Amino acid sequence: MTDSPVLAPEPVISLSSHPFRPVLLKMADPIVAQVRAEVPAYAGPDGGRRHQLMLMAANAAVEGYLDTSRRHSAQRKVDVLFHRMGWGEAESGNTTDNLEAALGVASRAAWRHLCDYAVAKGLTAKALRDVTLDLLEYADHLRAELLAGHALRADRPQFEGQRARQELLRFFRTASAGRVSPLAPLGVDRTRLADLAERAGWPVPDQTVALAVSFHGDSPDVPDRSDVLWARDGQRLQVLCAAPLAGELAGQFERSGSDRRVVISWPVPAAESGTAMLWTIRALDLVQAGVIPPTPVVRCDEHVTQLWLHAEPSMRRRLCQDLLEPLLAEAPNSREILTETLLVWLETRDSAPAIAAKLDIHPQTVRYRWRRLNELFGEALRDPEFILQMTLVLKASVPMWKGGDQSDFELFRDTRDLGV
Repeated sequence: MTDSPVLAPEPVISLSSHPFRPVLLKMADPIVAQVRAEVPAYAGPDGGRRHQLMLMAANAAVEGYLDTSRRHSAQRKVDVLFHRMGWGEAESGNTTDNLEAALGVASRAAWRHLCDYAVAKGLTAKALRDVTLDLLEYADHLRAELLAGHALRADRPQFEGQRARQELLRFFRTASAGRVSPLAPLGVDRTRLADLAERAGWPVPDQTVALAVSFHGDSPDVPDRSDVLWARDGQRLQVLCAAPLAGELAGQFERSGSDRRVVISWPVPAAESGTAMLWTIRALDLVQAGVIPPTPVVRCDEHVTQLWLHAEPSMRRRLCQDLLEPLLAEAPNSREILTETLLVWLETRDSAPAIAAKLDIHPQTVRYRWRRLNELFGEALRDPEFILQMTLVLKASVPMWKGGDQSDFELFRDTRDLGV
């Protein structure tokens, strides 16, 4: 009896023999950077916990792919990691939207790197096609692990409540953002609100307060209470609670880290909660722009005028270009001192000596500046409607200019150069 022929095992391709190995091993960092740039939920600070987790996952995926022997134990570690990441998204009450978006960005970025490398090294179209198909199959496998982990957590009963709470917050935000007409009623549809609140287990209070918290690194903890709604958006936390609870929560957030900034709205009817949430986010943006002082706790009721004036950025910019054209055409130093003098006069209508005392300059200097302002604006300075509009535009724009925003001047120069 003769022995059956023994088939030689397929040779295992070593890590060093893969034609795209050099570019694959360098791909994790740029892909993660691209995902963080295009998917806001995955941005966060450099070196933060989320950034480190993404780098770990990307490097593990690359190493798992290059290990073409596909050892069960090695690949299993990669699978478990991606499964847990999907679970974590569901645990945070998130849908799979961000996961899907990140996978799409990563796939496109990987394809660009592979193509560039193939061209630079003179690799064949067949080699590029083969590695692309293989990587797509591998990416589908990792996607399945992510979605399986998410589904496993999402299928649990308590996730339904979390998902309903996130839906309620989105309802507030989108309903308020869509209100563009002064004829539209304030607030949201109360029947829809009652339905969503019941599903979310959220007792609708008479009045609510919105809070927004900016942070670096890990997000501050939010009390696990049925009457507190919250969502994380990048390095910001949005919270909605009953009005009596707001002070306690604000104190907890402020004490949770030295890098925290807490913005608090004034109380509003529950149906107008989305508007209050918009105010708090706008206030954080205005702190970043240098318009609102960067105090640890920012109270919206102390900055009502700026919140109102900056509600329509494009309108402010248009009025600035129309009303302040003579000032924008001045040299930077002249523009600064003339604007300073004009704004004090608009706010006080004081005499030259009184304005000089406020600015700590000589009264004759004020008179010189006033003559120049009359040369620039002429009779318009005696038009009540023009004065009102100019006052509002300057009050909105000057803090931005002092904060370093040059966009008004750049737009003026570009428009002038184009002859528009």
